[in-house]
Amino acid sequence: MLSNFLSNANPSDLLSQPDTLAVLAPASAKPVPSIVSTLLDQVGNLHQLHEIWSVEGESVESGQVDNGVWRRSKSLQFSAITLPLNDQADYEEVAYQAYMQLLEFIHASPHPELVRFWNYIPFINEGTGDAENYKRFCCGRLRAFTKQNFEDIQFPAASAVGHYQDGITVCALSASYSATHHANPRQVDAFKYPRQYGPSSPSFARATTIELADQRLCFISGTASILGHNSVHRGDLRLQLYTTNDNILYLLKETGFKRANVRTLRVYLRNQEDTPDCQKIVSELFPDTNAIYLHADICREDLLVEIECFCVAD
Repeated sequence: MLSNFLSNANPSDLLSQPDTLAVLAPASAKPVPSIVSTLLDQVGNLHQLHEIWSVEGESVESGQVDNGVWRRSKSLQFSAITLPLNDQADYEEVAYQAYMQLLEFIHASPHPELVRFWNYIPFINEGTGDAENYKRFCCGRLRAFTKQNFEDIQFPAASAVGHYQDGITVCALSASYSATHHANPRQVDAFKYPRQYGPSSPSFARATTIELADQRLCFISGTASILGHNSVHRGDLRLQLYTTNDNILYLLKETGFKRANVRTLRVYLRNQEDTPDCQKIVSELFPDTNAIYLHADICREDLLVEIECFCVAD
């Protein structure tokens, strides 16, 4: 049984628990790709909140491979990789190599089914036109998926946000059970975006569901104020949050889940000063749901907020 919660315990103590699948350390300001350093080094601030993924009733083993790390139970696997970038680095090529290494590892593992990806991209909005870092990242990611013979209907739920550290980090949740990927009728599939969004469309589904032996789960991708393929309510945090909420509700309906099934939210905010207003609105929309707030640049410069969800059916 998979669960997601927050703890201020030492990461070493958390990782020593037999059912801990992953420990993520959200930063209080700009997010850093901390899962890799946490899993590798097992160090952290005792007073910092950490996000825990735990699998009750299943023991977890761990290991390292090339530039990455992994932890797995009988049903689920969390893996992560970081590749460095220098000033002259080709974002597309580094993204391609990161995804190739991670996909090859997952394919050869006992948990080959793609469920959920998290992407951390340095200076995600820098560059103009097709040279924007996020667009170059999308090109490398799609090249890797294509090379590994994935079709667009096989792309999993995902999110991509910026950070201000070194390297591209990709984290992945995969499974030994089959997953189902879902669209949102209010939005164009990300992998069908028109050319204006870059040479390669983003390679992800709006949501992914999976049925384990003891529970049904839904992972809603990073969701924002987008209708069709257009960003709406530029500069208005309140209206962007309401549109994002509507998109989440449509995804819940499409996947057979309810608002009450949303266990945790991860809220990415472009402007840190928006945090109090955002918290107030989110707590009204999801009064019984735990939320994690991160200050992060979002894949489109006109978006102020993005929300992802972890849901568990009754």
